[in-house]
Amino acid sequence: SPDRPADVWTIDGARVRPITTINPQVATWKLGQVRPVSWTNSRDGQAIHGVLVTPPGYVPGTPIKTVVQVHGGPEWAWWSGWLGSWHEWAQMLATHGYAVLLPNPRGSDGQGTVFARAVGNDWGGMDYQDVLDGVDMLVAQKIADPARLGIGGWSYGGFLSAWAVTHGDRFKAAVVGAGPTDMTAMARITDTPDFTTGYFGEPSAHLADLDRASSIRSLDKVHTPVLVLHGEQDTRVPVTLGLEFYRGLKLLGKPAEMVRYPREPHWFHEPEHQADIQRRVLAWFDVHL
Repeated sequence: SPDRPADVWTIDGARVRPITTINPQVATWKLGQVRPVSWTNSRDGQAIHGVLVTPPGYVPGTPIKTVVQVHGGPEWAWWSGWLGSWHEWAQMLATHGYAVLLPNPRGSDGQGTVFARAVGNDWGGMDYQDVLDGVDMLVAQKIADPARLGIGGWSYGGFLSAWAVTHGDRFKAAVVGAGPTDMTAMARITDTPDFTTGYFGEPSAHLADLDRASSIRSLDKVHTPVLVLHGEQDTRVPVTLGLEFYRGLKLLGKPAEMVRYPREPHWFHEPEHQADIQRRVLAWFDVHL
């Protein structure tokens, strides 16, 4: 549930009984309010769903600083459940005064195969428009302060966050976590080459498509402070992609920082690093929003 981490339960007929209470301290926490939200894409009318988390005690109609966190995948989805993992920042941010939009743009699970495959050769296209329209909804409802918007995410979420800052100034701060910012290089060096082939086709025949989906080609358009986070042992999205993006920004005099985590693959394992990510994400948005 949104206010309780997973535990082990038994079901005996109509009787449901908890076996464990692993995190009893959570019952005393003041957590953000979690609710499903929906909107439509302004270009083609596609219905888009997601989750909104607002701070404890939030007064409706009060515009506040807002972060969009894009999930990985892209074939994955946010849900109205417990959001407490190292790569799930919504509750952490909400308890510090942020509204957090968790969009499920096209490419996500949950709306069928056609919807999930709709980003083939279109990363950064209609999926990004789906996200922008969700932000517009929150601004129109006087939830999001349009002058205090941030974006972040891990893996594909890092991709779309990098795309956002290289294709506009809507967001005032960004966190790019293990993001494939150079799809041409990604197709050649990832440990899962079938992944990029599945979305873009055979690399040598689709270099123009891969290049078009590479945020690294538009670094000169960045005006947003960017925090790059990456594991040094990442073979899915190798750390060289994060370094390329970060160093390119710095060479152009753009506001950027990078943290490289030793021993970490694409999905972090060490609790100290997991906690460090949460602290750095909060600090970055606190400073820039």
